[in-house]
Amino acid sequence: MKVVVIGASHAGVGFVDAMRRRGFDGDLTLIDRQKGLPTERPPLSKAFLLGDGDEAKFALRKPEWFRQCGVQLQDRCEVLSIDAAGHDLALDNGQRIAYDRLVLAMGARPRHLPSAGNLDGAFVLRDPEDARRLRAAASASRSAVIVGGGYIGLEVAASLTKAGKQVTVIEAAPNLLARVASRPISDFFLDLHRGQGVEVITGSSVASVLEAGGKFTGLALADGQRVAADMLVIGIGVVPETALAEKAGIETANGILVDQDMRTNIADVYAIGDGAMQRDGRYGIRLESVHNAQESAEIAAAAILGEAPPKRQAPWFWSDQFDLKLQSAGILPEARDDLRHVRRAGRRENAFSVWSFNGADMVAVEAVRDPAGYMAGKSCLENGKAPTPEQLADPDFDLKAFVADKQVA
Repeated sequence: MKVVVIGASHAGVGFVDAMRRRGFDGDLTLIDRQKGLPTERPPLSKAFLLGDGDEAKFALRKPEWFRQCGVQLQDRCEVLSIDAAGHDLALDNGQRIAYDRLVLAMGARPRHLPSAGNLDGAFVLRDPEDARRLRAAASASRSAVIVGGGYIGLEVAASLTKAGKQVTVIEAAPNLLARVASRPISDFFLDLHRGQGVEVITGSSVASVLEAGGKFTGLALADGQRVAADMLVIGIGVVPETALAEKAGIETANGILVDQDMRTNIADVYAIGDGAMQRDGRYGIRLESVHNAQESAEIAAAAILGEAPPKRQAPWFWSDQFDLKLQSAGILPEARDDLRHVRRAGRRENAFSVWSFNGADMVAVEAVRDPAGYMAGKSCLENGKAPTPEQLADPDFDLKAFVADKQVA
């Protein structure tokens, strides 16, 4: 059996790794549009962006791993079309590649501000080349404005601030991390960034992008404010890569639609990672995370090999900003008016976790400097057994014993 994977980021590499670990000895081919070895994405907004050491240390796998595992990596290749009936692909270099099973792991592309166009000094951040361009521009700049107060925007803000730049963050929502975090965590990171000298403007959108001679010079905001800066970083989310799938007759809706085994509606074609959307997924949203990339890769590998799927984990995420790590598990529902949040102190100094409840149901845990609190909350989500808000609010409540199922009623 010949298996071809389009996309060589966390999902694609995780998939071929899972296939080999599970004993598959057939042909494995990874096709990627990027040049060079596949690179970890999380460091792109942090250590990679700051130029902390040799870039080779950020590779997802070393060159010898691909040789030893018998994985053929074809970089700098664009797939032009999928012939689902003929089971082959057309590449931009003139090649046609046949497959028995095809896995789509193309991920997503960053959203742009249309008015920024191709201005000199305007950047998005998704791949290593984006990070290199951003790093080079930052070395010659004194100030930056970042549109988007999500994970990427705040991580870049922290990195550029550490590099000595004057940074302004613009977020259209009333609070930072609006899509992904509870209000207590949002407020905590607002205070953190402002305490580090970052100017944060929330509840205001971009009215126009200012330029002079094709070079970015600043932003005019909807509330009348003007923000001057040497460079612009756009961090307003991503759009799933679906065009190739749609041309092949594969169903899409905010992603490539898949079943619980990551199968599309086309025989022998699977989709994994950021670009895949489960039809009847538990959370009703498309997940964008390293965890989702890894887990969906394992599920697809098991399905192709006719094995039982792995046990599902609670979705987990992390973000490093300045000297702090935020770890979270679970998904906060879009309608958050009825959510209840309980803050619980951790064992370390200044450590804490925030536990969120939708009615009586625990839906998420977020932890700052508190890996033990994070692991306890993740375990509760996965086992369907959580403390009550009242128990969590009690500093004498033995959370460790509860998680270990040693709680005495």
